[in-house]
Amino acid sequence: MTRCEFLIGKGVFYGFKITGHVGFDVKGKDVVCAAISAVSQSTLIGLNEVMKVNLNYEIKDGLIRCDLKDSNECAQFMMKTLYQTLVQISKQYPRNVSISEVEV
Repeated sequence: MTRCEFLIGKGVFYGFKITGHVGFDVKGKDVVCAAISAVSQSTLIGLNEVMKVNLNYEIKDGLIRCDLKDSNECAQFMMKTLYQTLVQISKQYPRNVSISEVEV
């Protein structure tokens, strides 16, 4: 099970943490895991390298974490897009992916 946790306060995204392994298929052939990795890492690249948003992040086996230190409208659009994409994936694979919101 992959757990996707979003830090949200008054409609503003402050970060996310994605943990675990999907378990839809074996490692290297798990298309659901690949989709989650691709969209979350694309979001990090957009925020960090393209938009130069001040953030902390960590990527390692079974973990992708991002904490925004500041934000702007474009960064919020990227975070909302990641959130909505992962919600859609979780609807298609509810046994493998969960989404939660933590109020900050």
